Amino acid sequence: MTYTANHPVREQGKLRRAFASVFSFLQAMEATPFDYTLDRLERLERELGELRDELRRSRESGPVDVREDSAAGIKL
Repeated sequence: MTYTANHPVREQGKLRRAFASVFSFLQAMEATPFDYTLDRLERLERELGELRDELRRSRESGPVDVREDSAAGIKL
């Protein structure tokens, strides 16, 4: 039989088939630049949501009293 590009995989040895399937699985799990971009956007959206919540809470709390003493007891 002549070996061609359409050579069936079943004629390979068991170890070679297992290695090929593990390698193809690892390639499928590899992150792409598109995946990185989506992850980065998701983190930025989450951080934006947290900042919006913090801003909303600070607006709801009303004006803040400004004191002449700092937390360390030093006059400003």
